[in-house]
Amino acid sequence: MSNFEVARRQKQEPTATLLVRAILCLVLFLAGIVLIGAGGSDAGAASPYLFVGGILVVGLSFGLPMIGATER
Repeated sequence: MSNFEVARRQKQEPTATLLVRAILCLVLFLAGIVLIGAGGSDAGAASPYLFVGGILVVGLSFGLPMIGATER
């Protein structure tokens, strides 16, 4: 068996900061889904850019909480 343990944070961030970051990530995720949908449904010249932009925004929404994270 492995001895997996979660690395504890030395200093917990304030609750307001965590809440704002979580809401921001949710908004970015939803905006990315909207961009992907807009890029996939339209046949205009900008649709590939909207689609790729949506993928990048969704990726950012998952990557934003990782800022400052350290590996044990």
